[in-house]
Amino acid sequence: MNIRKPAVAGKFYEADPAALRAEVEGYLKRPCQAPAGAVKGFLVPHAGYAYSGAAAGAAFARVKDLPFDTLVVLATGHTMALRKGALLAEGAFETPLGRVEIDAELCAELLKEKDLFEDSPRAHAAEHAVEVQLPFLQALRGAAVKIVPILFNSSDEELLAAAGRALGKALKGRRALICVSSDLSHYPPAGLAEKSDLSVLLALRQAMRNADPAYFGLANGLLLAKTEGDMDTAACGQAAMTVGAAAALELGANDFELGLYTNSGKVSGDESAVVGYGAGFYTEVSPKPAGALELSPARKKELLALARRSISSCLKTGKSPAQALSAAPEFNQPAAVFVTLNLGGRLRGCIGSLEPRGTLADMVAAYACAAAFEDPRFPAVSEAELGKVEVEISVLSPLRRVAGAAEVRQGVDGVYLRSGRRSGTYLPQVWEHFDKKEDFLSSLCEEKAGLPAGAWKEKSTALYVYTVDHFSEK
Repeated sequence: MNIRKPAVAGKFYEADPAALRAEVEGYLKRPCQAPAGAVKGFLVPHAGYAYSGAAAGAAFARVKDLPFDTLVVLATGHTMALRKGALLAEGAFETPLGRVEIDAELCAELLKEKDLFEDSPRAHAAEHAVEVQLPFLQALRGAAVKIVPILFNSSDEELLAAAGRALGKALKGRRALICVSSDLSHYPPAGLAEKSDLSVLLALRQAMRNADPAYFGLANGLLLAKTEGDMDTAACGQAAMTVGAAAALELGANDFELGLYTNSGKVSGDESAVVGYGAGFYTEVSPKPAGALELSPARKKELLALARRSISSCLKTGKSPAQALSAAPEFNQPAAVFVTLNLGGRLRGCIGSLEPRGTLADMVAAYACAAAFEDPRFPAVSEAELGKVEVEISVLSPLRRVAGAAEVRQGVDGVYLRSGRRSGTYLPQVWEHFDKKEDFLSSLCEEKAGLPAGAWKEKSTALYVYTVDHFSEK
């Protein structure tokens, strides 16, 4: 039997069995917010126990009584570049607490997906991200549970999503649970770490609620761009977290519930350069949670004020002001936004995007300025008009394609249609001008897309719907 010997015993955790068991059992007693839904997988950090052991132990304690015989550990590959998911396909992992057998049968099934997985003992030889989870598993369940260890670090979002779906399909009908082993931000100051980390964890929730793992990758990219030079990564296990999300979605999960958040500075006292740690759960919640970004009345008020400040600044400087990473995690999420300006009850400008092209704060600031000064239907807003203009913001849900007009909900859905190179959209607010769905869709074709009025009836026309959370200064 191939025995993978411990690589970080005495470094990341105690090498003495009795001391290790006592340490782990202590961490398993730490409190963690209980998930409301049925757990399909869980997220734990993978640093040295002195820093992240409490967070990992708290999450493991919450899954102790779940019915699983195999734990699939999806982890970051730190030691070599990986194009696919790297398995250690047979044998066992050894820790000071004994051996954990690999589920060779499940590994063999995954390896049939040759474009997604490969057997790579070399990738596992010195890797800590799987190993540090095993003493927790052993303390909870002894040798009764097998593992499937898989490492990822690819940036290929399509491959990661496909690997997750394949894994989820392979787990159906099995008594198995997913463990995602990942830390969060690396080496920013503690204040910046918390802003980024809580934003990453919220992005994971939004990805699950909208069944869109790629959203999580987009959020990571935007966060890293905003903090360039201040941190090395927004989530060191981004690849593993994406695969975990896709696999959990395949198993019926529709949410991510945060159990706890901390960072190394809270342990060491050194907040100058920290690593972030989150523990949470991929869950199936009923009823299915809404996918729209949740914004409190206070947050909406802040966004309206931001839009107005941006217009005022742009009027003076000619540029939309750049937005720093916000203390509000919602403002750091990728968002599709329209900003509408009204004057005396009439439209004065409206610009936006159906796809998330930046963070919510960035898009509100940019599109507020664009609505004021770049809408080709209107002259630029003057300084005299600025105090009279009313700002309205629409935050869009993801687009969803529908088979035809029968699926469009009158008075509820915004509609985007596309035929050939022509396209157009009406926000849900436009329904107030129409009594009939047919008139709404015909106007959309003619007035916005430059198509014949009846183009919405054609099979060649693609119809998409979305909802909006819209709010104004009224």
